[in-house]
Amino acid sequence: MVFDPLSWLIIAAIGSAAVCATVFFAYLTWSILVNWFQEYETLATRSTNVAATIKTKLASGDHAVVQGIFNKNTGETVKGRIIKYDKLDSQVRDAHRNSEVVIWQ
Repeated sequence: MVFDPLSWLIIAAIGSAAVCATVFFAYLTWSILVNWFQEYETLATRSTNVAATIKTKLASGDHAVVQGIFNKNTGETVKGRIIKYDKLDSQVRDAHRNSEVVIWQ
């Protein structure tokens, strides 16, 4: 079976639940996401990787954003975290308005 890149990211995000740390922010802001990607810039900018956020709802019913750096070839999570939140700021909400997956470049 062949998956398109967005499908790989969604599958990786689902798989991330078992291997990623889970954090909570009552108010998830754009700067929280940007700061995390900057912390892992070396990984995020490798040509074999892609940085992305995936807005989802967990099986528990909690709203979450999976933030990660994923290997383009395998779909595996290189570095990631699951962010549970109560509210999103307008920039994060707008970025995910038309797609649950946002690629960061």
